[in-house]
Amino acid sequence: MNIYFLSFIPPSKANRVKINLRAFSKSGKRYIVPKDVSLKINRAIWELQKQSSGEPLKDPVEIKIDFILPDRRRRDLDNIMKTLGDCLVYAGIIEDDNLIFKQTLEKHIIKGKEGVIIRLKKYNERRLSEKELNKLEGFKRMIDGNND
Repeated sequence: MNIYFLSFIPPSKANRVKINLRAFSKSGKRYIVPKDVSLKINRAIWELQKQSSGEPLKDPVEIKIDFILPDRRRRDLDNIMKTLGDCLVYAGIIEDDNLIFKQTLEKHIIKGKEGVIIRLKKYNERRLSEKELNKLEGFKRMIDGNND
């Protein structure tokens, strides 16, 4: 298991402002990243790079992230995780964020404290039972109106 730390909470992907221009990014979307957000993202990448050793992980991983928050202000961990996944790639820790097969995100409210603890380990696939898969197929047939 590899453990990494960040001294602050990275910004959410929701902090990016979508714009409509003829020039498109690889994904076909164009965004303006405010300067303060860009600086925080670069800081997160730098902090992760300082802890990185060796080649990026190329196999599926399981990630557990503990967010230490100083207050109960509303934060969307899902959007923060999107930024964090990108930072892990840019820092050279994982080859691609689509290698994250399982993620666990948890908030801890500790007054006056802030940071992130990231635990990465090799992903061990959990097999789904035939019973679960059959129930899913039955549900899909019911939703589609095919009760045959």
